[in-house]
Amino acid sequence: MINWLKGYRILADGAVFRHLRVVPESLVLTEQGRIRLHNWKGLLQIWRRFGRQRLHSPAPYVSVHNSYRGYYHWLLESIPKLLEAQRTIPEFTLLLPASYTEPFYADTLRLLGITKVERLQPHTIYQVPTLALPYGAESMGNYAREALAEVKAVFLRTAAAAPGPERLYISRRKANRRKVLNEEAVEQLLAACGFQLLCFEDYTFEEQVRLCAQAKVLVGIHGAGLANMVFLPQQATVIEFRKFDNGENYFFTQLAATLHLNYHLLYCRAQDEQQSVQDADLWVDLAALQAALPAVA
Repeated sequence: MINWLKGYRILADGAVFRHLRVVPESLVLTEQGRIRLHNWKGLLQIWRRFGRQRLHSPAPYVSVHNSYRGYYHWLLESIPKLLEAQRTIPEFTLLLPASYTEPFYADTLRLLGITKVERLQPHTIYQVPTLALPYGAESMGNYAREALAEVKAVFLRTAAAAPGPERLYISRRKANRRKVLNEEAVEQLLAACGFQLLCFEDYTFEEQVRLCAQAKVLVGIHGAGLANMVFLPQQATVIEFRKFDNGENYFFTQLAATLHLNYHLLYCRAQDEQQSVQDADLWVDLAALQAALPAVA
Protein backbone atom coordinates (compact mmCIF):
# COMPACT_ATOMS: atom_id res chain seq x y z
CA MET A 1 0.00 0.00 0.00
CA ILE A 2 1.12 3.55 -0.73
CA ASN A 3 0.13 6.65 1.22
CA TRP A 4 0.40 9.67 -1.10
CA LEU A 5 1.08 13.03 0.54
CA LYS A 6 1.22 16.51 -1.01
CA GLY A 7 3.18 19.37 0.52
CA TYR A 8 4.30 17.54 3.65
CA ARG A 9 7.62 17.89 5.43
CA ILE A 10 10.12 15.21 6.41
CA LEU A 11 13.05 14.99 8.82
CA ALA A 12 16.16 12.86 8.48
CA ASP A 13 14.83 10.49 11.15
CA GLY A 14 11.91 9.62 8.86
CA ALA A 15 9.16 11.55 10.66
CA VAL A 16 6.70 13.10 8.18
CA PHE A 17 4.48 15.93 9.39
CA ARG A 18 2.31 18.92 8.55
CA HIS A 19 0.79 21.52 10.88
CA LEU A 20 2.82 20.02 13.77
CA ARG A 21 1.07 16.67 13.36
CA VAL A 22 3.05 13.52 12.46
CA VAL A 23 1.78 11.07 9.84
CA PRO A 24 1.32 7.70 11.62
CA GLU A 25 2.67 5.66 8.68
CA SER A 26 6.04 7.38 9.07
CA LEU A 27 6.47 6.09 12.63
CA VAL A 28 7.60 2.75 13.98
CA LEU A 29 4.70 0.39 14.70
CA THR A 30 5.11 -2.05 17.61
CA GLU A 31 2.72 -4.41 19.34
CA GLN A 32 2.25 -1.71 21.99
CA GLY A 33 1.44 0.99 19.45
CA ARG A 34 3.36 3.48 17.35
CA ILE A 35 6.56 4.95 18.74
CA ARG A 36 6.18 8.68 18.44
CA LEU A 37 9.42 10.51 17.75
CA HIS A 38 7.91 13.98 18.13
CA ASN A 39 4.81 15.40 19.74
CA TRP A 40 3.56 18.83 18.72
CA LYS A 41 5.71 20.58 21.29
CA GLY A 42 8.84 18.85 20.01
CA LEU A 43 7.92 19.64 16.41
CA LEU A 44 7.42 23.27 17.37
CA GLN A 45 10.98 23.41 18.72
CA ILE A 46 12.25 21.71 15.57
CA TRP A 47 10.33 24.21 13.45
CA ARG A 48 12.00 27.10 15.26
CA ARG A 49 15.54 25.71 15.31
CA PHE A 50 16.08 23.63 12.15
CA GLY A 51 17.00 24.89 8.71
CA ARG A 52 14.59 24.57 5.76
CA GLN A 53 14.99 23.14 2.29
CA ARG A 54 12.45 22.69 -0.48
CA LEU A 55 12.77 19.70 -2.84
CA HIS A 56 11.87 20.32 -6.47
CA SER A 57 11.72 17.07 -8.44
CA PRO A 58 8.48 16.71 -10.47
CA ALA A 59 8.66 12.95 -9.92
CA PRO A 60 7.51 11.60 -6.53
CA TYR A 61 9.84 11.16 -3.60
CA VAL A 62 9.74 7.90 -1.64
CA SER A 63 10.59 7.38 2.04
CA VAL A 64 10.99 3.86 3.48
CA HIS A 65 13.24 4.37 6.52
CA ASN A 66 12.37 5.08 10.14
CA SER A 67 14.17 5.94 13.36
CA TYR A 68 15.49 2.38 13.78
CA ARG A 69 18.57 2.10 11.60
CA GLY A 70 20.91 -0.79 10.87
CA TYR A 71 21.06 -3.94 8.78
CA TYR A 72 18.17 -5.79 10.42
CA HIS A 73 15.67 -2.95 10.03
CA TRP A 74 16.85 -2.02 6.54
CA LEU A 75 16.68 -5.55 5.14
CA LEU A 76 13.45 -6.72 6.76
CA GLU A 77 11.44 -3.51 7.13
CA SER A 78 12.66 -0.96 4.58
CA ILE A 79 13.48 -3.21 1.62
CA PRO A 80 9.93 -4.69 1.38
CA LYS A 81 8.58 -1.13 1.25
CA LEU A 82 11.11 -0.24 -1.42
CA LEU A 83 10.04 -3.22 -3.52
CA GLU A 84 6.43 -2.08 -3.19
CA ALA A 85 7.44 1.36 -4.45
CA GLN A 86 9.25 -0.15 -7.43
CA ARG A 87 6.17 -2.17 -8.35
CA THR A 88 3.77 0.76 -8.28
CA ILE A 89 5.73 3.96 -9.06
CA PRO A 90 7.39 4.21 -12.50
CA GLU A 91 9.93 6.85 -11.49
CA PHE A 92 10.89 8.24 -8.08
CA THR A 93 13.70 9.65 -5.96
CA LEU A 94 14.47 7.81 -2.73
CA LEU A 95 14.92 9.92 0.41
CA LEU A 96 17.68 8.53 2.60
CA PRO A 97 19.49 9.95 5.65
CA ALA A 98 23.00 11.20 4.97
CA SER A 99 24.13 9.08 7.92
CA TYR A 100 23.30 5.85 6.06
CA THR A 101 26.87 5.22 4.92
CA GLU A 102 27.39 1.52 5.70
CA PRO A 103 28.22 -0.52 2.55
CA PHE A 104 25.04 -2.64 2.69
CA TYR A 105 22.88 0.40 1.93
CA ALA A 106 24.76 1.11 -1.29
CA ASP A 107 24.99 -2.59 -2.16
CA THR A 108 21.27 -3.25 -1.87
CA LEU A 109 20.30 -0.09 -3.75
CA ARG A 110 22.71 -0.98 -6.55
CA LEU A 111 21.31 -4.49 -6.83
CA LEU A 112 17.78 -3.05 -6.97
CA GLY A 113 18.81 -0.60 -9.67
CA ILE A 114 17.99 2.50 -7.61
CA THR A 115 20.20 5.43 -8.58
CA LYS A 116 18.12 8.51 -7.75
CA VAL A 117 18.73 9.21 -4.06
CA GLU A 118 18.34 12.48 -2.14
CA ARG A 119 20.37 12.56 1.08
CA LEU A 120 18.63 14.07 4.10
CA GLN A 121 20.88 16.11 6.35
CA PRO A 122 20.34 16.39 10.12
CA HIS A 123 18.81 19.53 11.61
CA THR A 124 16.94 20.23 8.37
CA ILE A 125 13.24 20.30 7.54
CA TYR A 126 12.55 19.23 3.95
CA GLN A 127 9.37 20.27 2.17
CA VAL A 128 8.38 17.57 -0.33
CA PRO A 129 6.02 18.33 -3.22
CA THR A 130 4.82 14.73 -3.61
CA LEU A 131 5.78 12.06 -1.11
CA ALA A 132 4.97 8.34 -1.28
CA LEU A 133 5.02 6.33 1.95
CA PRO A 134 4.85 2.59 1.32
CA TYR A 135 3.77 0.76 4.45
CA GLY A 136 2.51 -2.56 5.73
CA ALA A 137 -0.09 -3.40 8.34
CA GLU A 138 2.16 -5.68 10.38
CA SER A 139 3.94 -4.44 13.49
CA MET A 140 7.68 -4.51 14.04
CA GLY A 141 8.82 -8.11 14.48
CA ASN A 142 5.76 -9.58 12.76
CA TYR A 143 6.37 -9.99 9.07
CA ALA A 144 4.40 -11.10 6.05
CA ARG A 145 5.83 -14.30 4.60
CA GLU A 146 5.04 -13.14 1.06
CA ALA A 147 7.06 -9.95 1.54
CA LEU A 148 10.03 -11.87 2.92
CA ALA A 149 9.82 -14.36 0.06
CA GLU A 150 10.03 -11.46 -2.37
CA VAL A 151 13.11 -10.06 -0.61
CA LYS A 152 14.74 -13.48 -0.82
CA ALA A 153 13.86 -14.02 -4.48
CA VAL A 154 15.02 -10.57 -5.59
CA PHE A 155 18.45 -10.82 -4.01
CA LEU A 156 19.03 -14.48 -4.79
CA ARG A 157 18.69 -13.55 -8.46
CA THR A 158 21.64 -11.19 -8.06
CA ALA A 159 23.91 -13.64 -6.19
CA ALA A 160 25.45 -16.23 -8.49
CA ALA A 161 25.02 -19.73 -7.12
CA ALA A 162 28.23 -21.33 -5.86
CA PRO A 163 29.08 -24.27 -3.61
CA GLY A 164 29.50 -23.23 -0.02
CA PRO A 165 29.57 -24.52 3.55
CA GLU A 166 26.34 -25.99 4.88
CA ARG A 167 26.93 -24.89 8.47
CA LEU A 168 27.71 -21.31 9.49
CA TYR A 169 28.58 -19.75 12.83
CA ILE A 170 28.29 -15.95 12.94
CA SER A 171 30.80 -14.35 15.31
CA ARG A 172 30.46 -10.88 16.84
CA ARG A 173 34.09 -10.74 17.95
CA LYS A 174 34.56 -7.46 16.04
CA ALA A 175 31.58 -5.79 17.71
CA ASN A 176 31.92 -3.59 20.79
CA ARG A 177 29.06 -5.25 22.67
CA ARG A 178 26.94 -8.40 22.86
CA LYS A 179 29.76 -10.90 22.45
CA VAL A 180 30.22 -14.56 23.32
CA LEU A 181 32.71 -14.53 26.18
CA ASN A 182 33.76 -18.19 25.85
CA GLU A 183 33.82 -18.01 22.07
CA GLU A 184 37.05 -19.94 21.65
CA ALA A 185 35.47 -23.00 23.26
CA VAL A 186 32.24 -22.50 21.28
CA GLU A 187 34.19 -22.28 18.04
CA GLN A 188 36.15 -25.44 18.81
CA LEU A 189 32.93 -27.33 19.44
CA LEU A 190 31.26 -26.06 16.29
CA ALA A 191 34.34 -26.51 14.10
CA ALA A 192 34.42 -30.15 15.13
CA CYS A 193 30.85 -30.41 13.83
CA GLY A 194 31.72 -28.98 10.44
CA PHE A 195 30.83 -25.32 10.94
CA GLN A 196 32.57 -22.49 9.11
CA LEU A 197 33.29 -19.62 11.50
CA LEU A 198 32.92 -16.12 10.07
CA CYS A 199 32.23 -12.46 10.74
CA PHE A 200 29.70 -11.04 8.30
CA GLU A 201 31.54 -7.70 8.45
CA ASP A 202 34.24 -9.34 6.32
CA TYR A 203 31.81 -10.11 3.48
CA THR A 204 29.92 -8.01 0.99
CA PHE A 205 26.14 -8.14 1.01
CA GLU A 206 26.14 -10.36 -2.08
CA GLU A 207 28.60 -12.74 -0.45
CA GLN A 208 26.42 -12.97 2.65
CA VAL A 209 23.39 -13.77 0.51
CA ARG A 210 25.36 -16.45 -1.35
CA LEU A 211 26.68 -18.03 1.84
CA CYS A 212 23.27 -18.23 3.50
CA ALA A 213 21.58 -19.52 0.35
CA GLN A 214 23.78 -22.63 0.59
CA ALA A 215 23.64 -23.11 4.37
CA LYS A 216 21.47 -25.63 6.16
CA VAL A 217 22.35 -24.44 9.67
CA LEU A 218 22.97 -20.92 10.97
CA VAL A 219 24.22 -20.34 14.53
CA GLY A 220 24.86 -17.02 16.23
CA ILE A 221 24.26 -14.68 19.13
CA HIS A 222 21.27 -12.31 19.03
CA GLY A 223 22.21 -9.69 16.44
CA ALA A 224 21.64 -8.30 12.98
CA GLY A 225 23.55 -11.12 11.31
CA LEU A 226 20.67 -13.48 12.06
CA ALA A 227 18.48 -11.39 9.75
CA ASN A 228 20.22 -13.26 6.95
CA MET A 229 18.11 -16.29 7.82
CA VAL A 230 15.72 -14.84 5.24
CA PHE A 231 18.08 -16.26 2.58
CA LEU A 232 18.32 -19.79 4.04
CA PRO A 233 16.84 -22.73 2.13
CA GLN A 234 13.54 -24.17 3.27
CA GLN A 235 13.73 -26.41 6.34
CA ALA A 236 17.08 -24.94 7.39
CA THR A 237 17.88 -24.62 11.08
CA VAL A 238 18.73 -21.54 13.17
CA ILE A 239 20.25 -21.62 16.65
CA GLU A 240 20.23 -18.30 18.52
CA PHE A 241 22.21 -17.49 21.66
CA ARG A 242 20.51 -14.87 23.80
CA LYS A 243 19.99 -13.60 27.32
CA PHE A 244 16.67 -14.37 28.98
CA ASP A 245 14.44 -11.34 29.43
CA ASN A 246 10.80 -10.44 30.04
CA GLY A 247 9.59 -11.38 26.57
CA GLU A 248 10.81 -8.44 24.51
CA ASN A 249 13.13 -8.51 21.50
CA TYR A 250 12.08 -11.95 20.28
CA PHE A 251 12.18 -10.79 16.68
CA PHE A 252 14.26 -13.69 15.41
CA THR A 253 11.92 -16.22 17.00
CA GLN A 254 9.05 -14.64 15.09
CA LEU A 255 11.10 -14.29 11.92
CA ALA A 256 12.07 -17.97 11.92
CA ALA A 257 8.45 -18.98 12.49
CA THR A 258 7.30 -16.79 9.60
CA LEU A 259 9.91 -18.38 7.33
CA HIS A 260 8.99 -21.90 8.53
CA LEU A 261 12.55 -22.60 9.64
CA ASN A 262 13.62 -24.98 12.40
CA TYR A 263 14.54 -22.72 15.30
CA HIS A 264 16.33 -23.39 18.58
CA LEU A 265 16.64 -20.72 21.27
CA LEU A 266 19.59 -21.27 23.61
CA TYR A 267 19.35 -19.09 26.71
CA CYS A 268 22.75 -18.03 28.02
CA ARG A 269 24.09 -16.55 31.24
CA ALA A 270 24.97 -12.87 30.93
CA GLN A 271 28.15 -11.33 32.29
CA ASP A 272 25.91 -8.56 33.69
CA GLU A 273 22.30 -9.62 34.15
CA GLN A 274 21.28 -5.97 34.54
CA GLN A 275 22.17 -5.24 30.93
CA SER A 276 19.62 -5.57 28.15
CA VAL A 277 19.51 -8.27 25.49
CA GLN A 278 20.97 -5.69 23.09
CA ASP A 279 24.04 -5.04 25.25
CA ALA A 280 24.86 -8.07 27.41
CA ASP A 281 27.90 -10.27 26.76
CA LEU A 282 27.08 -13.96 27.18
CA TRP A 283 28.54 -17.25 28.35
CA VAL A 284 27.29 -20.10 26.17
CA ASP A 285 26.53 -23.36 27.97
CA LEU A 286 28.63 -25.83 25.98
CA ALA A 287 26.67 -28.82 27.19
CA ALA A 288 23.40 -27.22 26.11
CA LEU A 289 24.88 -26.36 22.74
CA GLN A 290 26.21 -29.87 22.35
CA ALA A 291 22.76 -31.23 23.15
CA ALA A 292 21.17 -29.00 20.51
CA LEU A 293 23.55 -30.02 17.76
CA PRO A 294 22.37 -33.64 17.25
CA ALA A 295 19.03 -32.22 16.13
CA VAL A 296 20.84 -30.56 13.24
CA ALA A 297 23.46 -33.23 12.59
